[in-house]
Amino acid sequence: MTIPTEATSIESSGAGSWTEVPDVAEVLSRIDALGPRWRERARKLDEAVEYPYENFAEAKAAGLHALTLPTKYGGAGFWLPGRYSPWYQALERLAWWETNTAQLLQVHNHAAGIIAWHSTPEQRERFLPEIADGAICASLGSEAHLYENGAEVLEAELIKVNGGYRLTARKGFASVAVAAKYLMVWCAVEGDAPYAGRMLFAVVDVDSDGVELLDDWQMLGMRSTISCGVKFNDVFVPDSHVVGKPGGWVTEDPRTFSCAYASNHLGSAQAAFDFLAGYISNRPDLCDSEVVRVKLGQMDARLFATRACLQATAKRLDQGDDPDECEADAVRTMHLAKDAVLTIPYQGFDLVGARACHERYPLGQMMRDARTFTLHFSDDLYVERLAQLALGNGFSAKGGRGGSTPFEVGSGASGQATAGA
Repeated sequence: MTIPTEATSIESSGAGSWTEVPDVAEVLSRIDALGPRWRERARKLDEAVEYPYENFAEAKAAGLHALTLPTKYGGAGFWLPGRYSPWYQALERLAWWETNTAQLLQVHNHAAGIIAWHSTPEQRERFLPEIADGAICASLGSEAHLYENGAEVLEAELIKVNGGYRLTARKGFASVAVAAKYLMVWCAVEGDAPYAGRMLFAVVDVDSDGVELLDDWQMLGMRSTISCGVKFNDVFVPDSHVVGKPGGWVTEDPRTFSCAYASNHLGSAQAAFDFLAGYISNRPDLCDSEVVRVKLGQMDARLFATRACLQATAKRLDQGDDPDECEADAVRTMHLAKDAVLTIPYQGFDLVGARACHERYPLGQMMRDARTFTLHFSDDLYVERLAQLALGNGFSAKGGRGGSTPFEVGSGASGQATAGA
């Protein structure tokens, strides 16, 4: 993989914002208009380990980069109170067409939504029109080093100087960074309090002095996301680009990423199932087999159960139910979605046979992408939290370990629960 340097002409394509608040049917229609081209490009992008610049240009022209911006700024207002369900429907449909592009749009939209929520009015006027006009944002939480082994410890801090801060840090798994204008860096102000209580966001221009994108993305799957590492070498961050209050993500923002990841996994699993059903329907020896039909029916039921849980959880979020209770349901949904996206492609090979391993079919890439993507946060750690709840030990959406917030181990913050979008 080589860090791209010549995508400016594509990335500068015009962006479409929402002049009227869209209903979800309109958003899904725009996704479906683009999806066939994205699916057609997926194999070549995977082989070349190439970022989907054309997909992003098309997505911006369709307004898909502004789904989580407030409607005041030309956004669709998704992932905001009362508007969670359409966000998850859009993510599922995006992933049904192409999981990598869906994940990248998810990361950008989550970063944009966080900036919108936590900014001051002045910062909103500074950043949100620019984002609506097409400025792409990456979310940099993880500090894992791809070429090193050992526990990840979150330690990126802003050091106060005249007029702003200095940032020296190394971040990993920085999806969208190679195409972003802004790098939204999860970091902390100096202090002795636990990391999550000091955490806020530095919005760093990717062209700032001291920012270095690393050529370190050689992965099993999710290859076209180019989720490379980024170094910050004494980068100056002006006060105007530090967003949020210390600890505000935990104490003032009820949102998490769990249902979004579940939506992507569900869409990917549905795509694998639909491929299998289509393949089997054209093979009388397979579709006439009761064993094959039973297994296909079990997959169908697994998808239905996952989608029902996702819809029920999204409805609770839309209603403004207790955030801790909603997140417990989201974790349950995430577990089911991970199981579906890992199981269906893998078992599918037993149903359709060795020919499906040929690269002209998508099943192999689907399995590699799913295995890579589902490692964002270990499923065992998710379900262990549910066990603690069942044992009467309580559950906190933001105060415990999870895929949306770093958690404390001793005096440091373990990166097993990677803050990211």
